[in-house]
Amino acid sequence: MGIYSKKVMDHFKNPHNYGKIKDPDGTGEVGNVVCGDVMKLYIKIKEDRISDIKFETFGCLPFNEKVLTNEGDWIDISLIKEKDSVLNSNGREVKVIKTFTREYNGSLLTIIPFVSRFNSFSLTPEHPVLCIKRNWLKSSKMKSGACKWLPIKEEELLNAEPEYIPAREICEGDYIIFVSNKKVKDSKLFNVELMRLIGYYLAEGYVSAHNSIVAFGFNKDLNNKEEQKSIKEVKDLLFKITGKKPKERTRRTSVEIYICSRSLARFLISRAGKISSEKKLSNDILVLPFKKQWELVSAYIRGDGNIYRRRTNNTPTYRISTASGELAIQIQEILARGRIFSSIKKDNNIERRKYIEGRKVSAKPLFEISFKLERSHKFVHSNNKYFFVPVRKIKKKHYKGVVYNFQVMNAPNSYLVKGFAVHNCAAAISTSSIITDLAKGKTIKEALDIDKDSIVDSLGGLPPIKVHCSVLAVDALSEAIYDYLKKNKKNIPKKLEKIHERLENEKAIIKEKYKKWIK
Repeated sequence: MGIYSKKVMDHFKNPHNYGKIKDPDGTGEVGNVVCGDVMKLYIKIKEDRISDIKFETFGCLPFNEKVLTNEGDWIDISLIKEKDSVLNSNGREVKVIKTFTREYNGSLLTIIPFVSRFNSFSLTPEHPVLCIKRNWLKSSKMKSGACKWLPIKEEELLNAEPEYIPAREICEGDYIIFVSNKKVKDSKLFNVELMRLIGYYLAEGYVSAHNSIVAFGFNKDLNNKEEQKSIKEVKDLLFKITGKKPKERTRRTSVEIYICSRSLARFLISRAGKISSEKKLSNDILVLPFKKQWELVSAYIRGDGNIYRRRTNNTPTYRISTASGELAIQIQEILARGRIFSSIKKDNNIERRKYIEGRKVSAKPLFEISFKLERSHKFVHSNNKYFFVPVRKIKKKHYKGVVYNFQVMNAPNSYLVKGFAVHNCAAAISTSSIITDLAKGKTIKEALDIDKDSIVDSLGGLPPIKVHCSVLAVDALSEAIYDYLKKNKKNIPKKLEKIHERLENEKAIIKEKYKKWIK
């Protein structure tokens, strides 16, 4: 049996009374900042009865949005299945225990990070995203242009505690949270020499002759000292690893270093792929200590990268290119493990790469990974847990179709979308939907008698960890009725006063906890 009853899933897939009421008579909003569950109810009152009621709560993701799996891959959320492993907001592996879909017809937001627009992601406005609002920070100064992201005290930002807030409440300049895989598992197999050879293989290597020859291609320019160093290092690495002396041959403007070794060829294919556009690192490499991973990256840079300075006094930018989108994502993930945030840029200009040395070739999009080891100005900040990435822009468009969501096994009930932490829960939508059914048409007194047990029973039960969603639904209805009675100067029952007082106390505790960041 799944985690949710059929009734819960019916309300999740086809929520009743979803949306806003124009000029509501009462509004109630409640939330749990720990898990991101936030609900908002709107009511219309006619002759002391709830004539109309609507709600807003969690959203979902479109079918092609990418979720980060434990293997370091980005997978369409529509392909996620039960028992799959994904990463949560702590950078830890967690199992998917239930997947959900529903029809959606409404707005879709695309959040574009200031650095690495390739990591932009789309979701419905109610979907909670782990975030630090810029106006929580006392040191924040909003200015025009690029300066919007500069004037911030890093210490204050790094000490701030992010919260899950609906995507619709995120603004340009706010910080969203990027998380890397925290799993570390060393292996004696991968020594420095092997890691550097794999790095060169990713950049310049290929396998030929029915997987019996491993070769590396370099520019034969004898005046290029760095290229000559790379050639010498690859020769030395091949000899140390295989005990065989590699051979060399010249083809037009290139130098090819090669060695006959089926075992090395099989190993490199199994750990890094074969075809350039499909190269991809194995999971055992992705969880190695960063010190070893850096040997791979630095060799990759030497083999197929460059160092760029926009101006002579600028700090250097390291850039590497690959025809494999999957590999670009993995390199970004590796660098993040070393507290280096990198940008990915997709180059679709295929026309200018159709010819090499006068020969027509089959060109494909290139992915460029770029990063700095030191910065004079920081846009992205990091602590020991995650990165704080400012939002460049938020785009809005209409979307009609199926949206997706899933539930993971353990707290904090979160997952990563293109590296950024989000949260979702089917119970929040279902409990909000059912309480609108239960309350509609009832008198105010009857509506106030609806309790969490009524909601749980009406839904055919809820998992213990999700019962709090039924409490939130009751609280949201109570707050909407309280708002109506107060605005119309009507008598407020003692029971309702106590509920409102409790909720205000809870808000005060939260405010006190975050007072040093809230303006």
